[in-house]
Amino acid sequence: FVAGKGKKVTMLSGRSMGQVNVQMILEKLGGGGHLTTAGAQLEASPEEAIHQVVQIMRDIEML
Repeated sequence: FVAGKGKKVTMLSGRSMGQVNVQMILEKLGGGGHLTTAGAQLEASPEEAIHQVVQIMRDIEML
């Protein structure tokens, strides 16, 4: 996962080689995509956005 600060939102991008369903994770943050590539935009800092991704992964027992 990568988070970058835009002018008004933080953009999240997730990529996977198939072991991790990044679509499922980023859909929980309002984004979308495919099993191996997905994205989302959040009104949060990049650090907070990554923290939210980690929390979702913990909640679904991926970490």
